[in-house]
Amino acid sequence: MVLGSCVLLQPLSGAAAPGDWFSDDFETGTLRTSDTPAGRWDSTGASSPNTLTNGTAGAHRGQYGLTVVDRTSNAGSQANANVVRDPLTTELHVRTWLRLRAVSTPGSMVVLQALPARLELRLLAPGPIWELAGRNGADQSTYVSIHGSRVEEERWYLVEFSAWGLGTNAGEAKLWVDGVEQGVFSGRDWRGTNYLMSRLVVGEPWADAGNFIGSIDFDDVRVSATPMASRLELRRPVGAGDSSGCVAVDVSLRSSATGAPAPAPYTMEVALAVTEGAGRFHVDAACGFPVPGALLLAGASEQRVYFRPGGTGGKATVKATHPDFLSATLPLEGIAPPDGEGDPDEDPVGPWTTDLGCTSAPGALVALPVLLWPWIRFRRRWHTPKSPHCARISESTG
Repeated sequence: MVLGSCVLLQPLSGAAAPGDWFSDDFETGTLRTSDTPAGRWDSTGASSPNTLTNGTAGAHRGQYGLTVVDRTSNAGSQANANVVRDPLTTELHVRTWLRLRAVSTPGSMVVLQALPARLELRLLAPGPIWELAGRNGADQSTYVSIHGSRVEEERWYLVEFSAWGLGTNAGEAKLWVDGVEQGVFSGRDWRGTNYLMSRLVVGEPWADAGNFIGSIDFDDVRVSATPMASRLELRRPVGAGDSSGCVAVDVSLRSSATGAPAPAPYTMEVALAVTEGAGRFHVDAACGFPVPGALLLAGASEQRVYFRPGGTGGKATVKATHPDFLSATLPLEGIAPPDGEGDPDEDPVGPWTTDLGCTSAPGALVALPVLLWPWIRFRRRWHTPKSPHCARISESTG
């Protein structure tokens, strides 16, 4: 096969992720900054016999996640992890994967707090249902909230909330569950020194009546001053032009808050699959070099790949997945290759050459290994068998 481009797997956009305030994927296996290896949280605490641990039971992605186990019937603070940073004074964006597990008694509780603004993610019983709650007025005396969808036990949710207009009398907050907006409250009076975020609390910092008995799992907790990526999206770019029966497809990360492209928080491998029809993905526009997915470098938001359909049906449905983001599908029509040339059984392992005339530019031979490295590394990791202990394929940059 001939490599169809001199620049391989280069993202369509790739600025460094802006506005990062805090993140923890819990893959250090520890919690506190004083632990070895150092965790991300400044302090942790639990009211006995409750526990707060970083372990395998709470993992949504990778090896570890945070688990709170509440075994008491007491009101008040049950277990929490705290982190303090320089304050966010204009807007804030928070996201986490969250799951209720082994619940024997339901109850109302706070599971995440942005302080001192007192913007809280809560679970309300009966139901339970999601709630985003906040305060209003200079003395924070008025309680406002959004009630969202019902929470099912033993199911992971991507939960996000954002707040804008901190320090103004036009404050606004929104809640999303699995990328679906649950509601908004706006026109809040958030003037005053308390309406900012300098402290994040996760766990069960408050139980209203102490009824809840069970476990709460958290993974991939992030806070940012700018909208963060929550979901994948597949698009067939307008005007990209198809050639040799190959179809251009853009793989991107998008924000729930704006719908706009959002940067990858770390280098990540997006798996691509054909769920209906047949075909393969390629890195080059000539569809000469198959790949099993798209590599998004840290800070990148989009990557273009090329799909060569198999058979003559002219239709296919493709899917993009990654364990930290909501998946995406894209129906493709009118994509039959010329003269039925599609070959879904094409060998994805070469042979291939790099004799593309790229050496005509000064320094091209020196630069070629650098350009090839992301793809070669990506390819090797997808085709090398992994032990169960190597399931994690991309780490957070913290």
